[in-house]
Amino acid sequence: MLTVIYGECRVNHSFPWPAQPEAYANTHIGNLLEQIRTALGDLRGHRDFIKSAEVPPCDYFISDPPFILEFDENQHFSRPRLVALSLYPYDTDIGFSVSRWVKICREIDAKDSEPLDRDERRAWYDTLRDLVPCVHGFRPTVRLYAADYPWCSLDAASADNRQAFVGLMNHRLPPGNRKHNL
Repeated sequence: MLTVIYGECRVNHSFPWPAQPEAYANTHIGNLLEQIRTALGDLRGHRDFIKSAEVPPCDYFISDPPFILEFDENQHFSRPRLVALSLYPYDTDIGFSVSRWVKICREIDAKDSEPLDRDERRAWYDTLRDLVPCVHGFRPTVRLYAADYPWCSLDAASADNRQAFVGLMNHRLPPGNRKHNL
């Protein structure tokens, strides 16, 4: 669907972006990343949860206009993710409803204990995928909740389905350079 609407779409794309908050100290997100790292470490005492040198691959990357789309299943809605999201400033430009994600985190309260700090890791890397792209001139990261819709039932060849997809995004998708008229 993204390829039909935007043209090139890369799946599981990696960027050479550091995963340590110190790398962003001189950016507008530096202090926020430090606060989130500290809060995640304080939550359950797992302070060494940043294992990757770089931000792990994103689900989907669209290059024109540049933005990331993440597809969140239930395991993304954990208490550590709730803690991270609760620290996002109200004026942060985000391509999803932070208040809705907070609500879903409270409802699901996912727990993944293998390894012990898995929830902190996932919350941290989700945070990086939300905040770091703006440092590189990307549009806000868009997040879709897997349970919102039977996404795989949409047919990209159908103009009605393309229109339905964009409608389901609640205007989260950047207008950019769409390949097809909807």
